[in-house]
Amino acid sequence: MKDFNDKVDTMYNENVTSIRTVRRQYYPRNFGLSEEFVAAFKSEYGRLLESGQANKTLLERMQKALKFHV
Repeated sequence: MKDFNDKVDTMYNENVTSIRTVRRQYYPRNFGLSEEFVAAFKSEYGRLLESGQANKTLLERMQKALKFHV
């Protein structure tokens, strides 16, 4: 029984933690968007905000839509 207790104590004292991973997206350098695209994006974003969409979820959904079209 003492051997079992020693093993449990050593297992309990081990530092077991989860590894946090962060996913980041990097864009190419000198990545330029046309002025027409930027203007259209801003106007659509503003229109959706005015229609009552939640700001945080709207941005996430717009990002998801842009990834889909790429």
